[in-house]
Amino acid sequence: MSVPKKRGRPTVYTEAIAAEICTRLAAGESLRAICRDAHMPPESTVREWVLDKHGQDEENGCQGFAAQYARARVLGYDSIAEEIVEIGDEPIVFDGEPNNAMVQHARLRSENRRWLLAKLAPKRYGYLVVQEVQGADGGQLITRIELIPVSPRRPEADAEAASAGEAAATPLRMLPSR
Repeated sequence: MSVPKKRGRPTVYTEAIAAEICTRLAAGESLRAICRDAHMPPESTVREWVLDKHGQDEENGCQGFAAQYARARVLGYDSIAEEIVEIGDEPIVFDGEPNNAMVQHARLRSENRRWLLAKLAPKRYGYLVVQEVQGADGGQLITRIELIPVSPRRPEADAEAASAGEAAATPLRMLPSR
């Protein structure tokens, strides 16, 4: 009696399937697109393999699928960044004339990929700009508030200046710099 052939997608972890998934991820293909192929397992199964650390052999020092998957993702991000450059460098003409709709489409593709990279790998592709303010010689910034006694102004001097059409003169005092 023969064993009936299993129907559906593979759900058993194999090194060959894991290697193909990682190769395609490193090329910039999404996991969703990879798992659409008939010979590939569902996306949820691949994510379970990552969490369950399949293929890890601590005795021989082999890294598991999770480490391979993480490295493939990083390489995939670089592939997406290179694709952004290619989109920008591609001439956009239709029948020998520049086409505004195609330019806008290319801009949208580029911006979407750039946004995705900024979210997935913010340290490498993010928009964050950090400004640090330091005091003298790289030390802490010192905030100083000084109260300086000032002699009161004479009201009659203000009245004389107002009648003459001048602004009341207020003496300025320079603080010593430290």
